[in-house]
Amino acid sequence: MKLSLGIEINEEYLKLVAVKSLKLKPPKLFDCIVERISSFSDEQITSRITEIIRAWKIKPYRIALCLPRSFVTVRNLHLPSQDRQEIMQMINLHIGRVVPYKKEEIVFGYQSLGIDEMGYSKELVAIVHIDIVRRQSRILEKAGLFIDDISLSSFGTWQWVIKNYQREMNQNDLYLILDIDSIFTDFIICSRTNLLFTRNIPIKVNTDLNSSDVTKFIGEVKQSLVIFQNEEMNKKPVSIFLSGSEKGRELYKVAQDELDIPVKLIKPPYSEDFLQGKHREIPRDASLIAATELVLEDNILGLSFVLPEIQIRKSLKEKTKDLTIMATLFVYFSSMIVLMFLGRLYSEGAYLKKLNQRTEVIKKDVGDLLNQTRKIELIIDFLRMRRLPLLFISELQKVIPDEISVDYISLDEANKVTLRGQASQLSNVFKFVSTLEQSKYFKDVSTKYTRTKKVKDKEINNFEIEFQFLI
Repeated sequence: MKLSLGIEINEEYLKLVAVKSLKLKPPKLFDCIVERISSFSDEQITSRITEIIRAWKIKPYRIALCLPRSFVTVRNLHLPSQDRQEIMQMINLHIGRVVPYKKEEIVFGYQSLGIDEMGYSKELVAIVHIDIVRRQSRILEKAGLFIDDISLSSFGTWQWVIKNYQREMNQNDLYLILDIDSIFTDFIICSRTNLLFTRNIPIKVNTDLNSSDVTKFIGEVKQSLVIFQNEEMNKKPVSIFLSGSEKGRELYKVAQDELDIPVKLIKPPYSEDFLQGKHREIPRDASLIAATELVLEDNILGLSFVLPEIQIRKSLKEKTKDLTIMATLFVYFSSMIVLMFLGRLYSEGAYLKKLNQRTEVIKKDVGDLLNQTRKIELIIDFLRMRRLPLLFISELQKVIPDEISVDYISLDEANKVTLRGQASQLSNVFKFVSTLEQSKYFKDVSTKYTRTKKVKDKEINNFEIEFQFLI
């Protein structure tokens, strides 16, 4: 039996969802736990996860991390291009204006939403501070869990609604999903084919339907609808799907009356009989829909976040496992062959002595070979470093167009190049970037910034570009 694990860690709760995969059958919920961790340290959270995994007696083969909507900044961008490479460059430039962080301090993902009436590409961009992802990955890795997918909770909620209620949705209509969690609500505008808009409403919904929090919450929902209609599409949702916590679903009548839109309640991914059978109790103010859906199904419709260091650690772990298996098999078969042909000729003591002698010979040969290899590599590196600057300048001169003026060049020990200069038109900068990307000597070309300023009634575009020089 294969088991997958969905995990969500927010400011208040730890949510774990285990799903089992069966042959020729859809995945099925195995167990789920929601525990309050608002006063826990990271070490205590790790310890609790370890205890739960041991109690379940499972070794998950897939780990899906669900990032709460409250941790992520999401923006809708309209970009004047339909070329995916140009769109990526434009998104890189826009990100610095969306969040007050350096580019190295964030992780982002984006998804295309098609073309608007002006012919611009519509892009949904999600940005999260890298420290949030690193903290959660450290918590899980210390518990022996390595993340396979990192997804935004909004897409899990949307996929759950699409999967279970698609027959009740029309192709050309818009729908509003309100997924209410303990301290925030995910406001989602969607169609049958796309998640179009999402906004975090940071209000804790009280059980008292007449409280000021409920009034404030309804006001925020109305304001979010106005924002969507003003910025994206002047079209009203035809229905509301109300999901999430039990407390939130009590807003059914209030939401329908105040928003004047039909409301449909979404059942949680677990039944009362299931919880009783597992002796579980889910807090009334917690939503498990996103974490459950993202582990039940792959995040094929949504966007994901990729943290390079997690991918590297995962890859090394998998390669180490494969090498261990191969080495074990090699040693096993080698031992069997040796015992078969040599065991009859030598006593155990003589055989052990011969093996030890052979090991020493191999160590000596390998040691000499490694020393020679290091000397050769040292000479090659020395020669390469002497000709590297001239080769770099030669190749760079071939690709710099007349419209570009370069006034600063830096080449560090890792062959990372930084160029700064000026151009009269911003398009000349993008053209220069494309030219660099087409060269076989340059890779990982990225624009760090572009700034426009006026000099004697003329606009000058300053820029900084970074790339790797290959030799």
